[in-house]
Amino acid sequence: RTSRARRAASGRSTGRGRKAGEDVSVLDDLYDRLTSASVATTAELYKAVLPSTPDEVLALFEYGGPAPVHAMTQRAVAEEPHVQVVGRATRPDTARFRVQRVMTELDGLGPVSINGVTYLGIYALQPPFPLRTDEAGRYEFAMNFAVTRVPATSS
Repeated sequence: RTSRARRAASGRSTGRGRKAGEDVSVLDDLYDRLTSASVATTAELYKAVLPSTPDEVLALFEYGGPAPVHAMTQRAVAEEPHVQVVGRATRPDTARFRVQRVMTELDGLGPVSINGVTYLGIYALQPPFPLRTDEAGRYEFAMNFAVTRVPATSS
């Protein structure tokens, strides 16, 4: 496999370019925002997967939000996905701090353009909370965000 294919399979960024109208993932955009703001490195931030290693890691997961917003048109004018951030570390204070750094960067962000997509607002739904202790005794903290963005495929 190519290095790009390996990165895609691992949940890491593929460094892909975007064309007008290309459907893009909110996870790709938030991944790029968090790594460019030095909240996490590409070695410790993952999309849609929480790998068993390394011990200290952040992961982004997209899940359903409300239906797309339609304003007197057949096309959606905004979409509202939700994103969960999970931070894991060998100490609970470290796991919480890692998720708190994501909250500091993203909560209240917008309007802003990320990778050519307009984000009208990103809002924390709650502060970081303890999620679980995994089978290796590592602590996981999580939090959720509501995201409002202009559909990437609109023209």
